[in-house]
Amino acid sequence: MANLTKKLKEIENRINLDRSKKIILTKKVEQREKKIHLNHIKKWNSGILNNKTFINNLNTIQERFRKINPKDSRYSWMFYAADISSREKVKDQVAFYVNNQKLYLQLCLDGLYSRVELYNGHEYKIDKLKKGKEEFLNLILKVFEDQNH
Repeated sequence: MANLTKKLKEIENRINLDRSKKIILTKKVEQREKKIHLNHIKKWNSGILNNKTFINNLNTIQERFRKINPKDSRYSWMFYAADISSREKVKDQVAFYVNNQKLYLQLCLDGLYSRVELYNGHEYKIDKLKKGKEEFLNLILKVFEDQNH
């Protein structure tokens, strides 16, 4: 019986050591991801949410669409938090509605693999946010034109 007690104690010690190593590793990874995400959120906020030129472009498009189709004025856009499972509380999506079709540009936080995703499936690294914005605006115009032919 003494040998059994000793073996059980060794097993318990190994399991507890493994658990504490996993906890430490998980915390390290979470801290690294948090730092990466904060950097991406900062770029997103400055390039999208707080970018007056981009917001003005969206407003201009919306106004022109309503002018072209005054009776059918179901054109709107908004910022919102699309990924509610994200730990970071951020408005991570800009959506533009052209009639019943939703077009969006979204920040996808995934550590080193974080990206900006466009409605049509194109993905851009956060450093290519400007190109993603241009593609988003062009997509809105294309969908509007296609709907009105």
